[in-house]
Amino acid sequence: MNVLWDNGEMSMRDLLDKMPEPQPNFNTLTTFVRRLEMNGMIKHRELGTRFFLYEAAMGRDKYVEAMNKESVARFFNGSYKDFISCLVQQQEVSIDDLKDLIRMAENAK
Repeated sequence: MNVLWDNGEMSMRDLLDKMPEPQPNFNTLTTFVRRLEMNGMIKHRELGTRFFLYEAAMGRDKYVEAMNKESVARFFNGSYKDFISCLVQQQEVSIDDLKDLIRMAENAK
């Protein structure tokens, strides 16, 4: 997704060329792009027989929001509290981070 956001519309070959090392196999990338397209994250337009240009169907913020919602739903039964609790237990979020989050939530009201 970052490659598409950073470069705009591009062919599968161009997309592969812009991928960071180690680059995936062409067929692997094609499968991944198709899955992202089926989930509405990438779209394409056909320029000719079997020649397509791909682009992100949503911006970074919308993508991150969708991924967060999907992850919380899948792994934490929709509970953001359980998600944050997991991050605290794994020491990914500090007490100071939590205090900042509480202040942000209070100010958002």
